[in-house]
Amino acid sequence: MTDYKTIKGFSIQSVATDPLVPGIPGATWASGGNLNTARSELAGAGTQNAAIAFGGLVYPPRVGINELYDGTSWTEVGDMNTARSTHTGLGLSTAALAVGGQTPGAVVAINESWNGSAWTEVADLNAVKQNMSGSGITTAALVFAGNNGTANVATNEVWNGSGWTEVADLNTARSDIASSTNGTSTATIAFGGGTSPKGQNELWNGTAWTEVNDLNTGRQNLAGGGTSTAALAFGGETVTNTESWDGTSWTEVAELATARYDLNTGGGGASSSLALAFGGNAPPGKQNATEEFTAAGVTDAIVNEGDVYFNTATNLIRLTKKIFGTGAWASGGNLNTTRYAGAGVGIQTAALAISGGGSNTVNVENYNGSSWTEIANVNVLRSEAGGAGTTSSALFFGGGAGVDNNELWNGSSWTEIAELNAAVRYSGGNGTSTAALQVSGSSGADVEQWNGSGWTEIADVNEGRINLQSVGSVTAALAFGGREPTMTVATESWNGTSWTEVNNLNSARGELGAAGTSTSAMAYGGSNQPTAGSYTFTESWNGTSWTEVAELATARSRVKSAGASNTSALGFGGTIDGGSNMVNATEEWTVPDSIGNISVDVD
Repeated sequence: MTDYKTIKGFSIQSVATDPLVPGIPGATWASGGNLNTARSELAGAGTQNAAIAFGGLVYPPRVGINELYDGTSWTEVGDMNTARSTHTGLGLSTAALAVGGQTPGAVVAINESWNGSAWTEVADLNAVKQNMSGSGITTAALVFAGNNGTANVATNEVWNGSGWTEVADLNTARSDIASSTNGTSTATIAFGGGTSPKGQNELWNGTAWTEVNDLNTGRQNLAGGGTSTAALAFGGETVTNTESWDGTSWTEVAELATARYDLNTGGGGASSSLALAFGGNAPPGKQNATEEFTAAGVTDAIVNEGDVYFNTATNLIRLTKKIFGTGAWASGGNLNTTRYAGAGVGIQTAALAISGGGSNTVNVENYNGSSWTEIANVNVLRSEAGGAGTTSSALFFGGGAGVDNNELWNGSSWTEIAELNAAVRYSGGNGTSTAALQVSGSSGADVEQWNGSGWTEIADVNEGRINLQSVGSVTAALAFGGREPTMTVATESWNGTSWTEVNNLNSARGELGAAGTSTSAMAYGGSNQPTAGSYTFTESWNGTSWTEVAELATARSRVKSAGASNTSALGFGGTIDGGSNMVNATEEWTVPDSIGNISVDVD
């Protein structure tokens, strides 16, 4: 008889609904209490559990109706003094502003202040305006863009609690926009609107507006909430799309249940984790529906990759796994000293830019994920050099006119140590400060290995070349691209003993940037000189083959780079034309990820 006691297994939890991805990726919209009066083109203020909705269009009249939300239901309270629509709202449910808009007779500059019980007219805007947006509170606010009744405007006014002052305009005039309504008068974003492209996004730093990454779905008449670093965009143009802003880029998340436009301007929520959508237009007409956006909490979220559970409703065993989204390049902080072809080491959030040509600099800069800081210089100026290691312990070797110099960084200074066996430039480099590879270059097919105290010649690559790239470690590496004598797509894999030719790059090039490991790598930028200029091409290596992905924003060759994998990389410096036309721009490659599910039918 079978001894069932010796059969070992583990328990699988039974659930009625699938767990959610934790945080904002697993957020959901849920029904809240309906407005008492269905309307569009209304404004609001406050948070998800304490909001105020005022004014709007109840076809045909414009109204001053005012309602308070307690997280469950709306209650009518004191109306505004001036009935209007297409205005904007700022502040809290106990202290709010209603700014501009359109009355039954005209576009107005009227500004009213709510003190928790009644509305009072205060100082008007400097110019009439409707279909605008804003951020802030009753003592420090910002109102921008919109339409003056004749044309779209880019004007921007700041409120100090008693009066309005015109400050720097947006880059693009537009109306029907949204914003991070719980931002401040010195930090907010303005997105969407009736211009081309409709997804345009601008960041305000208290002094000027800067264009940043656009919405994925361009639209107007949308709503928003949150702050300049954590915002939401939802609805507009009869869509349900909701996007989350992380300070760098937009990601599509849970959709509204009701597609609608002309919904609340202001009152979208205090953060990107908690938001409120109410009112608006959608077939067959004005809406009174309220929806609440809430991030997935601990009790309803998938916590770990690899969790297994049984869904009793679908009769499926579910396994959680990491799911990657679509990668994109985003702007990072500019280098202080423009350069090309020095060396780069580290990861996306902690990198070194070491020496380089063009500016002929011994300068070294440290990147912290947002900005570069100058640190101790190298001893010998070199471009076209190799590098390995981290921001606290790095190696800088070869380069220049073909030298064997080797310098070690200990986190505070550079020291010349044991030299390469062969003078070399245009080589690839990878590894750490105690275990590195110098791969090919002007020395031919030669490869040298560093053990922390000296260099040893090891097995050559199959195809000697210059201007190639290499990533990985002394036991598992990848070498690709370069010139031999023409630009090549050749890719070789190192297993610690020998080099093997594997699947080629899709685009032949040298002088390219690279990041990652032998199984998860990136190749970006580069050139096919002298027959072509610099490239924006980006390719991702999955351990077997190369796939073309999103391109760099700036075409460049002789770019320097850092990064841990094909989901996180950094490209900085370089040249557009192979020579003096240099760039100091930094770009950050990120592939968003979340925990999702795969299913097994148990029937």
